Amino acid sequence: MVGSVVAGLTSGGVYALLGLSIVLTYRLAAVVNFAMAVIGAMGAFVMASLTDAGLNVWPALIVGAVSGGLLSAVLGAGLVRWFGAHALRTKAAVTVAVYVALMALGLRLFGSVTTGARRFPQPFDAPAFVVGDVVVPQAALVSLALAVLITVGVTLLLGRTMFGLRLQAISERPATAEVVGIPAPRLAMAVWTGIGALTTLVIVLVAPRLGGDFSTLGNLVTTALAVAMIGAFHSLWLTLAGGLLLGCLEGAAASLEAVQAYRGVLPFLVMLALLWWRSRHEVWDTATAAR
Repeated sequence: MVGSVVAGLTSGGVYALLGLSIVLTYRLAAVVNFAMAVIGAMGAFVMASLTDAGLNVWPALIVGAVSGGLLSAVLGAGLVRWFGAHALRTKAAVTVAVYVALMALGLRLFGSVTTGARRFPQPFDAPAFVVGDVVVPQAALVSLALAVLITVGVTLLLGRTMFGLRLQAISERPATAEVVGIPAPRLAMAVWTGIGALTTLVIVLVAPRLGGDFSTLGNLVTTALAVAMIGAFHSLWLTLAGGLLLGCLEGAAASLEAVQAYRGVLPFLVMLALLWWRSRHEVWDTATAAR
């Protein structure tokens, strides 16, 4: 059991990174981005196609990350230009439409689960350490280190720098930000591009373990949303902890024969539990205020 939980950290770091991408998009661009994972999958498959054609893995990774970043920037530009003044739910609906379109396009270009699985390069596949019978690869440490680095770095950036304050301003008061001279569109595009590139790198990390098919990787948004909900779409540290917790729970479920076939349901159970708890808390607050 302990070994399985430790093995779950391999996924936990990746889940934390995906959840952080959702939270950062929400905090800095005021959008719940349902298309995030499928955009990352498009970039990852660009990379895999280039390595299949004979290109070295590192240049291919750079091209894939740039592709994911540019595709994310195009989505961000469309939202800023045509839906900037719309409500949050409208922007979220646009990203759902983009998710459906990109999923159909990706399946057309790269194949389905049975015909389109790619062999992704595994530069961090070497063993890092062993716990019982479980070999923990270097990819687990890389994803964990990257998740912690992003959490610490963004927390310091937003809380202690003028650039961070400007980023928050374009999310909370974009019109006011432009009036006082903050280049809101350019900063917004930088946010979208960076998150798209980061998501591509995360998808590349997890792709070898999940089988390397486009549908599975694009649907990782459900896990990302569950992790983001743990952090209430705001707290980076709770999101980090939520990703690690979800990974450990998945690892533990894999060691139990009675539930291992249902471990894919865990993100949905987490979301349902959080929605129930928060609605219960709101009802309690309303009842208390009425007294």
